[in-house]
Amino acid sequence: MIILLLSLLMALPNQYQEKRHLLLYADAETNPKMQQQLKYLHQDAEGLKEREIEVKVYYKNSNPEAFNKRKIKSRFTAILVGKDGGDKLTLTEPITLQKLYGTIDAMPMRRNEMKRHP
Repeated sequence: MIILLLSLLMALPNQYQEKRHLLLYADAETNPKMQQQLKYLHQDAEGLKEREIEVKVYYKNSNPEAFNKRKIKSRFTAILVGKDGGDKLTLTEPITLQKLYGTIDAMPMRRNEMKRHP
């Protein structure tokens, strides 16, 4: 009976992702908003790592299916996805590190992480 229960529990999908995702969508590599966003992110790789943020970049000309999947209509969109898989923030302007970190640091899961690893 215990083995059956353990098997069932292991078969359940994990409710949470290991990382947060910052999904960046732009119509082209030359998009000035994308360039500004990447510049912001390169300023603090350690802060991104500490908050377990994985950045994923999609360009419409090379990955149109990613745009269609999310129904992206603007020339630039940034979406923050939490560890629970839910969209936490969607912007059509580059997000500053202050706003990104402030949003994440206010999340209950992140607060728990900070308590465990001060």
